[in-house]
Amino acid sequence: MTERKMCVYCGKWYSLALMTPLHQQGKDYVDWYCERCQPAVQSNLLKLPYSHLFKWGEKGQNK
Repeated sequence: MTERKMCVYCGKWYSLALMTPLHQQGKDYVDWYCERCQPAVQSNLLKLPYSHLFKWGEKGQNK
C-alpha cells in the first residue's frame, strides 16, 4: 500500500512520492506540501525575516 500524506496548504491527500517535506529548526514535526502548492509556499517563506529556520527536503523523502 502506498504511503500518503496530506498537504498542509491545500488539505488534499497525495502519494508520498508527490510530496515535499518542510522541516523547521528546533521542531520535531514535518509539514508536507504537494508539488502544486510547494512553489507558492516556498516563495512566501523566502519573504520572511526568519526564513533561514526552514529547510526543504527531497521530494518523496520520508524523514
